[in-house]
Amino acid sequence: MPAEYSDHELVSAFTSGQSWAWDALIDRYKRLVYSIPLRAGLTEQDSADVFQTVFTRLFEHLRSMRDPQGLAAWLITTAKRESWGTLRKRGRESTDGEIEKTLASAKKWLGNTHPDEDRWIDQALVRDAMEHLGGRCKELLWLLYYDPHQPSYKEVSSRVKMPLGSIGPTRARCLQKLRRILESMGMGET
Repeated sequence: MPAEYSDHELVSAFTSGQSWAWDALIDRYKRLVYSIPLRAGLTEQDSADVFQTVFTRLFEHLRSMRDPQGLAAWLITTAKRESWGTLRKRGRESTDGEIEKTLASAKKWLGNTHPDEDRWIDQALVRDAMEHLGGRCKELLWLLYYDPHQPSYKEVSSRVKMPLGSIGPTRARCLQKLRRILESMGMGET
């Protein structure tokens, strides 16, 4: 199941010729990328164009991407830049003041996000941080918070080969590590 794969694993699968991995990457990030131009005030058509451009650039650069674990941040930055470029272009094409107002609000927006976008960005950044976390902590937190089958503590204990009574304290330590990684990524207080 593609949801269980990390971005790094999906990029590796894609670069080794497994086309399903590209579909999984698009599926994972489509809502995030599409929401950015919409939130910037672009029309649905312009947002679709930004979406297409962002994923085309990703396709072109994916094989040479140095840090696939930073994929979410790359997509967010690229979508914001492309949205900004489209807004500037619309500003040059317009003779009325409406686009200039949109540009002004977009400038303000570049530092702010919509609640839905916040959630998608947070999810993407947490997924990136989980990749940096790695090892036993990654496996434990995945099973506890992301596994679609929602295994019981007994099942988790068996899968990570950890005593049942150690899961809670280990989870707490792993969450502290995850918080430090997120803070180092610039997320501040989590």
